[in-house]
Order: sequence, then structure tokens, then C-alpha cells
Amino acid sequence: MNDLTVGGKPSYRIAVDLLWLVPGDVGGSEEYAIRTLLAFARHGPVDLRPVVHLTSEAAEAHPDLGRSLDLEVCRVNNRRRSHRLLAESTWLAHRIQRLDAVHHFGGRIPIRTGTPVAVTVHDLQPLDHPEHFSLVKRAYLGRVLPQSIRRADLVVAVSDAVARQIVDQFRVANDEVVVVSSGVSNNRGTSNPTDPPTVLFPAITHPHKRHALLVEAFHLLADRHPTVRLVLTGGAGRAEAEVVEAVAAGPHGDRIERTGRISADALSARLSATSVLAFPSAYEGFGIPVVEAMAAGVPALVAGGTPAADLVGTESVIATAAGPREWADHLERLLVDPVRRQLLVDEGLTIAKGHTWELSAAALERAWRLLLATRRSGQRA
Repeated sequence: MNDLTVGGKPSYRIAVDLLWLVPGDVGGSEEYAIRTLLAFARHGPVDLRPVVHLTSEAAEAHPDLGRSLDLEVCRVNNRRRSHRLLAESTWLAHRIQRLDAVHHFGGRIPIRTGTPVAVTVHDLQPLDHPEHFSLVKRAYLGRVLPQSIRRADLVVAVSDAVARQIVDQFRVANDEVVVVSSGVSNNRGTSNPTDPPTVLFPAITHPHKRHALLVEAFHLLADRHPTVRLVLTGGAGRAEAEVVEAVAAGPHGDRIERTGRISADALSARLSATSVLAFPSAYEGFGIPVVEAMAAGVPALVAGGTPAADLVGTESVIATAAGPREWADHLERLLVDPVRRQLLVDEGLTIAKGHTWELSAAALERAWRLLLATRRSGQRA
């Protein structure tokens, strides 16, 4: 299948499936996919050539992809699942057969695919917490996620914690799972907190993000600090009504700003001006905003028990069961105690140095070379 050479050596084309990506609807998995592919375009070897398959809407939302990588654009409305599934089994299936391997970044492998095949698993939440999904979606993902893991020649996990779950729950061999974590933007130590002090939480209002917990904590904090503000960025999820109610139920809703989804550049600017990043999410595959905050020199408070908590030092972790009052107390301490704040900032900057896009690109290269090795051997990785 390979007929390309670079400097006299074979060059391989990897089909990358982003047909599942609906801009603004999939949260961290969108950021992870786009940033990781762009990192590979900057830092990856020239003999591995990804060909990204995506909708015209996704291509328009992420023009950097077209400037950096080869694209195959499908003019389908993938906001309707039936349209997307049809496009996967026809348009996508036809095009990926011509390439050397295929990597589905969206956590599932379509019915028709190419070989060898890899799948990126962001988390196992549909299996661990099906109550966070609609009845239709939990039935669908509860079936296709395990099937995809078992069908894959190689599984890519976004964190060590997710990789361990895959190995333990599905008895996948360790050498058939590769961790490709997110890197961090080049904004190290750019924090310049503004006045009034601001708490930031960037996330879609999914139930597991626990926005209402943070809003209740903010109302308590705002009772003590008359100028502090809370900024919530990100689109609306299944818990949107609960968040709206929590904002309205407290006395300080006028100091809670909801921006909706904003661009990466706008979020970076918001982060640099932030006093504290609050991350009360009870379930994560990785936790990109936490790493971004640490790299910018912004202290982060993270709920325990998730891979996001593994990213920070122990002083930044709040017990999973902690309620609004505990969150308010921890936030207040960072606002009034400069010594403690600097401790978390210094610790975060050190940790963030271990999360570079060069490392992400190198891990993705390793995954793709292992995947190509299965084609040459005719066996699973």
C-alpha cells in the first residue's frame, strides 16, 4: 500500500478519523485531538504523514489543521448521529482503505474501518458512570466502547490512569496500550492576576464537572470577600439547568460571569489574569486546564480521585467528598495567603515542565510505529 518515500526511505500515511468531532460539543476530547495533531505536525518525523478526515464545520473551526496537515473534508452534518454513521460506513471507509493504518481519535471504531486500527480512549465514564448520559447514549456507548477496545490493534490512552483501567478491565496486554498525554501551550509563568480577584472554571456543564458545587462555594466565599468574581467558560451540557438554578439561588449571581464557549486564545488570556483555577470535576480522563494553569503560574485546586489530581501536588487536592464550605475555605486561603499561593505556583511550574508537546508528539509517533508494525507482522501489537 505504501508507495511514498522520503530521502529514499518509506513514508507511511496514517488515516486520522475526526469525523466524530462536533466543534464546541465534545469538550476536552476536541482540545486534545486538535492540539496533539498540531504538535505532531510541528515535532513529528517526516516519514509518518497523518491524513485527517473531518467535517467541513470542524475544518473551518480549526484552520490550523489545514495549514499544517493533509485533510480530507466530508460535507456531512455530523450533529445528527445517523448522518455521521452513514458517512463513516461509506465516505470514510472508502478513503481510509487506501492508507497504511487508521487511528480513530473519538473513543470508538466504526463498523467499517481499515487495518491496522488504533482507537484513542479518553475515559471509561460511559461504563463507570452511565447515569451521566441519556438512556440512548448510555446504551450506545456501553456497547460500542468495549467493542472498540477489543477490536483495536492498539489502544491509545490519554493518561496512565486510563491505561491501567483498560488493561485491568479488558485484559488488554500492556504492550497494546500506549499513553499519549496532552502537552501544554507555551505560556509558562505568564500569570498576572487582576483586581478584583477571579476564580476560573473552564468546562462544559456536564454533570460530573460539578459546577453547582463550585457555585455554592463561591456564594459562601463572596459573603466574605465583596469583590471576588467567578468566571465559568464552556458550553451547555446536561447539567445546565442545575447550574443556572445554583447561580440564581445565591446572593452573588451578579458576580458570576458565564462566557459560553470561547477561543483558545481568549481562554489563555482569561487564565493569565486569574487568581485561582478551581477544578471540582469528579471524573476526568486527564485534565488539560489543570496543566495549562500550572504552566501559566496559576495555582489550581482539584478534586481528588481523578487523573487531574495526579497532575498536581498534594497541597492542591481537595477531598472528593468535600462540600461547598470546604471549597470556599481552600479558595479563600489562596486569595489571602501569598506564601501558600506562591508554594502552589512554584510546585505547578515544576510539574508543568514534564508536559511538553514534544513529548506528546514523540508518544504519538511511538503509537503509530507500533501500529504499522502490526501490519507488517500480520498480528496484533
